[in-house]
Amino acid sequence: MIPLTKKSRQAIKKAILILTLIGGFYLHNGFSQEKKSRIDYSIKSNILNPDTLKGDQKVIFWHFVKLTHEQAEEMKPLEIKAEFAKLGILTTDKSRFQEAFLFFRSDNTAHKKSCEQWEFFKDLSP
Repeated sequence: MIPLTKKSRQAIKKAILILTLIGGFYLHNGFSQEKKSRIDYSIKSNILNPDTLKGDQKVIFWHFVKLTHEQAEEMKPLEIKAEFAKLGILTTDKSRFQEAFLFFRSDNTAHKKSCEQWEFFKDLSP
């Protein structure tokens, strides 16, 4: 067996480090929430039917359709206010804003959670 020189040992260490980093990157991407959350939130749940929504509810539902229920729950009120402003729902019309906010926080978030639970248990159906 040929003894390794200092340069060859360093090259081997660098190669192992690079392979470890690349492997970690692929593991991270393979197990990330984004990859796992291929849930179709546009389906009907026991909370709401997206096809029957009208007005602000329809606009809000489709604007936030890609968020998970956890992301929707974690949104801060000022973030929601800014997103609503993009949709034309302003705080100057208090009753409209309050209805939109309540829909987002309650029905929309509950619908997302229901869809996620159904996705989790769908393999158990007969």
